[in-house]
Amino acid sequence: MQGLIEILVLPLIGAATITAFKGLMPKRLPGIWASFLVAVSFILSVVADVRLSSLPASHRVITGVLWNWVTGFGPAIHFRLFLDPLSAVWLLIITGVGALIHIYSIGYMHDDAGEPRFFSYLNFFIFSMLLLVLAGNLAILLIGWALVGLASYFLIGFWYDRPTAVAAAKKAFVMNTLGDVGILLGIALLYIHYHGVSYQHLFQIFNHASPGSAFFEWSAFLLYIGAMAKSAQFPLHMWLADAMEGPTPVSALIHAATMVTAGVYLMTRLYPLLRLAPVTHELIGVIGAFTAIFAASIAFFQQDIKKVLAYSTLSQLGYMFLGVGVGAYTASVFHFMTHAFFKATLFLAAGSVIHALSGEQDLSQMGGLAKKMPWTMASFLVATLAISGIPPFSGYFSKEAILGQAYTSGHFLLWAIGVFTAGMTTFYMFRLFFLTFTGKPRNQALHAHAHEAPAVMTIPVVMLGVLSLIGGFFGHWLNGWLAPAFHQYAGAGFAALGSGPLFGTILTVGLAVMAFLVAYWLYVARNTAPKAGTQSAPGVWLLNAWGMDNVWFAFVVNPLKGLGTVMLAVERGILASVVGIADGVQAWASDLAPIQTGYVRRYALSIMVGVVALLAYYLFRVGFIS
Repeated sequence: MQGLIEILVLPLIGAATITAFKGLMPKRLPGIWASFLVAVSFILSVVADVRLSSLPASHRVITGVLWNWVTGFGPAIHFRLFLDPLSAVWLLIITGVGALIHIYSIGYMHDDAGEPRFFSYLNFFIFSMLLLVLAGNLAILLIGWALVGLASYFLIGFWYDRPTAVAAAKKAFVMNTLGDVGILLGIALLYIHYHGVSYQHLFQIFNHASPGSAFFEWSAFLLYIGAMAKSAQFPLHMWLADAMEGPTPVSALIHAATMVTAGVYLMTRLYPLLRLAPVTHELIGVIGAFTAIFAASIAFFQQDIKKVLAYSTLSQLGYMFLGVGVGAYTASVFHFMTHAFFKATLFLAAGSVIHALSGEQDLSQMGGLAKKMPWTMASFLVATLAISGIPPFSGYFSKEAILGQAYTSGHFLLWAIGVFTAGMTTFYMFRLFFLTFTGKPRNQALHAHAHEAPAVMTIPVVMLGVLSLIGGFFGHWLNGWLAPAFHQYAGAGFAALGSGPLFGTILTVGLAVMAFLVAYWLYVARNTAPKAGTQSAPGVWLLNAWGMDNVWFAFVVNPLKGLGTVMLAVERGILASVVGIADGVQAWASDLAPIQTGYVRRYALSIMVGVVALLAYYLFRVGFIS
């Protein structure tokens, strides 16, 4: 437990102190203070992971109870922290990549009047994610899960004077709340049935259970609904692209290293339960594969630089869930790690571009920035090669591990979708790269003032770019780190990083190279460029995400609005009846009010008259009065 509390609490201290003393702090201090605390959490996380690695491979767990949270109302629920190899990986990424994003934000937000509030929100977000991954049971995880949703609402709607930002924040909150209902019900089922929600308690039970029970299927499915919403899997994916309304560092933090991968964490954390729910397990892989290719198709025609990256995130999350669905748990975590490196690089580099172009995000206004921003361009190129799965860049190793497991486990259709999506990814990412950095400037006025970002922004981008280059070589370490833990309940075949047939690797890389050549021919050789405010006919549906917003409004939002209108009318009718009764009582009370004069003699007379009347009635009934 030593060190875990400090890792968790430091960002919360930052959020609290910045909020309390922001009026007294010098202008740059909130960003420096917030970044320092997250960096210290990262150092402590490294120390904790080293301590964890010194334990025997099959017993790498550091845990302890802070206090007994719920007692006297059935089985106790303890506020327990829990560090094992799985949570340790997330811990390093959240604090490490999070610290770099904090440092980058010092430069990005330096002119914003809400800078202290921004860093307070960032620290609160880091605390919430740390609570989620360090939770020792599902009840504490649920608290962190909800706080992450709240923090993301604050960050997405940070520029609350923009109606689009407010709408995006509400949309993200509502979509995630739909998933929260599922995870809450799933946790409730497990608690009622097994009288506990701690991981160790549940895993011991799962280890001796047989698969196929309807109870396990429902429990796993309800928990998957929560993961589906948080990690933006189809059809609960619509909030993610709109979340681009937040500042670019928010996009990097939410879409790269933390929030959207919380669902992947939940599913890999609950892998012993997924083993007992084969239908849900298969469903996770199928929806993951569909989300991957679906989102990749939408990214083809996006003109907003951040929207391309947002749909790219959706597609990569689909890969991670595809890995979970085929049992490639270690490979999914591996891809989470490499994705954190290259996607954070891409978002922060995109933020530098937007910063250099005075807030412009439209690709039709870019071009020719390579000479103006060489460090940003080089980092963006490395990350693009990584996400495209080109060896020896990081994304190649993690994608191949997922696709290899899909093939060897007999999921040939899912494997084929993953391979084809890899080619699509290469095309739209190099389209983005070429339209941004190559060719002639398409807006001379913006280009004339473009320049490399300051060092406080450029250094984190370059560091993440280096990790995007070498991150794939962490796979061997990760395999030795995670495989023994997964092997305990899942078996060696599902635990270790695998590889598919050689022809599959050749096919995947070959498609990526072909996609690169097509993108080069279109956007460099032919100098094809999107026109501002227009879109070609084939791209209209893709630009609007296949009209999924309209589908949600037609089948969910509008019917619920209609139901709400009916219920409102019923409620008003009931209230009208209640109000009518109240009005009658009030009128009766008004008629009786004159009796209350305040004169004692009248009250005494009234009492006497009443007593005489009661006495006469009594005497009449017993026969004394004929």
